[in-house]
Amino acid sequence: MASELRVNTLKDAAGNNSIPMSSVSPGVPKSWCHWNGNSTVKISLNVSSITDSSTGIGIINWSSAQENANYSCTTSNVAVSSASYVTCIMDNTNYVTRTTTAWSYKSAYSEGDGDDAFFDSASAVCSALGDLA
Repeated sequence: MASELRVNTLKDAAGNNSIPMSSVSPGVPKSWCHWNGNSTVKISLNVSSITDSSTGIGIINWSSAQENANYSCTTSNVAVSSASYVTCIMDNTNYVTRTTTAWSYKSAYSEGDGDDAFFDSASAVCSALGDLA
C-alpha cells in the first residue's frame, strides 16, 4: 500500500529555514543569487558564498549540490556607465570546470570595437535550473 505525505512547507530539524514545496518541485530554479561586484550576496537560495577570483570573475558556491554538472544557469547584470556597451555574465568553463557544488562565471562588456573587458557589476543575478542531488 502506498503512502502519501502532504505538506505546504518544509523546515529544518530546529524549525527554521522554511521553504515552500513549490520551491522544490520540478521546473523551478533550485538555486539563485543576487550579488554585487565585490561578491556581496544581497539575497539567495541554496548559495553558501561567492568567491571573488578577480575583476569580473568569480565562483558561486551552492549550499546543496546539483544532481550533475549539466544544470543550466540564466544570468543578468546592470550595464556599465556607457549605454553603448553590451554586458553579459557567462560560464567560465574555459578556465574552471563546472561542478555540482559550484558555478564559475565571468562578467564582461563590449562596445563591439575590440574594447572588451571584465567588470564587477553593481547588481548581478543568476538562477540555476536542474535537479538537486
